[in-house]
Amino acid sequence: MHSQIRRLAGPGCWRPVLTAAAVVAMSLPAAAHSVEKHFPVEGRPLVILQNSNGHVEIKSWKKAEVMVIGDYGSNKNVDIETEQAGSRIEIGTHILNPASKPAERQTDYQITVPEESELQIRTESGGIVVESVHGDLTFETIAADVNLQDVGGYLVVNTTEGAIVCTRCDGSIKAESVSGNVQLFQPVMNSVTLHTTAGNILFDGDFLRRGVYILRSDTGNTEVRFGKASSFDLRANALHGTVVNKAALEPDKHGWKSHLPHFGTAFASGRSAFGSVGAGDARVDLSSFSGTITIAARD
Repeated sequence: MHSQIRRLAGPGCWRPVLTAAAVVAMSLPAAAHSVEKHFPVEGRPLVILQNSNGHVEIKSWKKAEVMVIGDYGSNKNVDIETEQAGSRIEIGTHILNPASKPAERQTDYQITVPEESELQIRTESGGIVVESVHGDLTFETIAADVNLQDVGGYLVVNTTEGAIVCTRCDGSIKAESVSGNVQLFQPVMNSVTLHTTAGNILFDGDFLRRGVYILRSDTGNTEVRFGKASSFDLRANALHGTVVNKAALEPDKHGWKSHLPHFGTAFASGRSAFGSVGAGDARVDLSSFSGTITIAARD
């Protein structure tokens, strides 16, 4: 069922929320046009958003309803289209004037969803902030930063130039950035796979038992700050870079890297480090082509 769009005149009603996860303050101009739509849903809805340029803020509430507020400057350049099919809500920014400049077709969204929701968000530039949504979440951007706080589920983030910040996220994450930095603070995750080409990686949190953590950078730096209660097997290798190990490594207690010639010993050099911390309950695999890898217990 294609939903009818209602436009309201007057200034936009975007109210940005600045959280600890947001690395850039969102200063949003007043919009000349605003669209507000409400969609009743059941169960675990799926919200799909396709945007070109603008800021996207998504929060949760207790209502069985999805609310969408979209602000844009000119109806000559863009139009907002929405569609509902059961509990699937699709939102799209339709470009009416492809010759317009990105700033002229900026469209900002404020979306409120049930706590248990799935998201598929695609945008080129701007920024994305998501707070307290628990479901399978997918984000694809070119230059937009992605800031996630208190979210959970299976998280997938792919960006070219944008930064990725995830604070108190739980579940699992697979994130990739070409030149943006990736930062995880206080994660509660048993599966983490991060890759950057030129960006830096920061993991600041505890490793869960039976968790697998794979952090790979090509030319960027990787820093791991782990809690003192963490227990993990470590393998760190920088082919043309440097490994700075400040962890108290013991001989490896398991055989997942037994093919190495120095298996059975703790080893650390300028370009590699491996061994166990504690009982070695989690697996931590760090690699870099030419960057610096730093491993240290949190103060």
